[in-house]
Amino acid sequence: MNSIIWLVTLGVLYLSFIFTTPVKAPAPKKVEVEVVKTEAPAVVEAAPEAKTAEVVVEAGPVDLEKGKAIYLSTCIKCHNKDPNVKGPIGPELVDAPLELMHHKVITGRYPDVLPEGFVPKRKTKQMTKFPQLGKDVPSIHAYVQSLKKK
Repeated sequence: MNSIIWLVTLGVLYLSFIFTTPVKAPAPKKVEVEVVKTEAPAVVEAAPEAKTAEVVVEAGPVDLEKGKAIYLSTCIKCHNKDPNVKGPIGPELVDAPLELMHHKVITGRYPDVLPEGFVPKRKTKQMTKFPQLGKDVPSIHAYVQSLKKK
């Protein structure tokens, strides 16, 4: 009887270890870019102002209950249940702009150009990507913002 209890205990410990150990994000891929130098023409016309790449998130109807359900079922695996507090892996989310949150959820990384004034809160800049949740990001963002402490 004691051996059965011992085996069950070991099995439970093994399963809890498997399901609670975080999975490492894959290493970022390096892309080699070839730069070709050319000589500029003698007469240079005024170049149009360079525009920064802007992500436009279509704000459809926001559903706070759906945002809450997705946040509590998906996001709290890395972020805290209270988005004002750091999670075990991910940072607090209340100050994240909608466009930034949308890009992080879809691609799992920060955009090349961060919104003005935004500073990442953690050194790790990778997260699991969830492209299937792209259309729900406005609802998740609205839920997170509804819990912001003033």
